[in-house]
Amino acid sequence: MPSRRATAIGPANIAFTKYWGLRDPQLTLPYNGSLSMNLDNCLTTTSVTFDDDFERDEVVLTLYGQEAQPATGGPYQRVVAQLDRLRALAKTASRAHVSSENNFPADAGIASSAAAFAALTLAGAAALGMELDERQLTILTRQSGSGSACRSIPTGYVEWLSPANAGNQDSFAYSVAPPEHWALADIVAVVDPAAKKVGSAENHRLVGTSPYFATRLAEVPARNELARRAILERDVRTLGHVIEADAVSMHVVCMTMRPPSFYWSPGTLAVMHAVRGWREQGLESYFTIDAGPNVHVICHEHDAQAVLAQLTSLEDVLFAIANRVGPGARLLN
Repeated sequence: MPSRRATAIGPANIAFTKYWGLRDPQLTLPYNGSLSMNLDNCLTTTSVTFDDDFERDEVVLTLYGQEAQPATGGPYQRVVAQLDRLRALAKTASRAHVSSENNFPADAGIASSAAAFAALTLAGAAALGMELDERQLTILTRQSGSGSACRSIPTGYVEWLSPANAGNQDSFAYSVAPPEHWALADIVAVVDPAAKKVGSAENHRLVGTSPYFATRLAEVPARNELARRAILERDVRTLGHVIEADAVSMHVVCMTMRPPSFYWSPGTLAVMHAVRGWREQGLESYFTIDAGPNVHVICHEHDAQAVLAQLTSLEDVLFAIANRVGPGARLLN
């Protein structure tokens, strides 16, 4: 096979309702579906080149604020495992060279893995000349081990459908609405840019040790329904209350697992309290938190500058990243 190269951009996404826990780790099948919004300003750009002359897979990562470094250990193995899935479908043994760069803190609860594996899968499939529709691409991306990466493939507001008895082909993501449907903003309040000590993948395997997990599973379907309807009806108040409740619910599971994980820091709590105070004063904004200490604040786009100013005035906030609703993963050139 002659050398073939493709480059893709993958966006991070913020989960309005979270997936937490895997009933099938091999296929990355979650216990519940989830809804999210793609971010236009937290991005990973990945180039993949396949060539018969390459002797081995090479992966070079340029993480936010760092120099380019060859990937080793777990990060390297995860990329190669996804390349192997692509090779198996394309019926090729060609090795690949991968170069990936992101523009926001990695492994800090801002969905860096989602952006990275969405970009990797799309670029890899394109480089191999694979013709996959969006549903097939989300299924393949989901299997990377970063389940939320499947939500970074479709555009705008996205739902990951995954019924309790879903098989591999029944767990996929689709666009609920395009970015232009509703002008929301997500301001990420960064209180700690460092990589978290306990990764999401480890904790997905521990959810069953939490006595609260069964309660969470019983509550999520109704929250998903409310979140989907709120997006379609552009109802920020309903969506806001849903995302806050679901974020707290997910973290209660984390805090009650064995061993427990405490992702929140004093800065996390400071932002949460501040957002609730601003809302009482008329600045409509709502928080949500993925598996990390940093807080996503959701608001109308016309309130984004006011929220950004308030966040950056807080002592615990090191910096903030403003996002609008963005498109899904896309190819360059």
